[in-house]
Amino acid sequence: MSESRVRYVCLKCRREFDKQQLDVMMAVRCPYCGFRAIAKTRGDIVKIVKAV
Repeated sequence: MSESRVRYVCLKCRREFDKQQLDVMMAVRCPYCGFRAIAKTRGDIVKIVKAV
């Protein structure tokens, strides 16, 4: 089973970081600027669905 890495992005400074860096802070804040709003980034896998 392949391990998918969860990446987050800060909505203020737009830097990306891993969940491991978030666990070190022990809070939901950007480890670089301290802003409290972060979001998950989209994965690299793209699904193509055939139209019926």
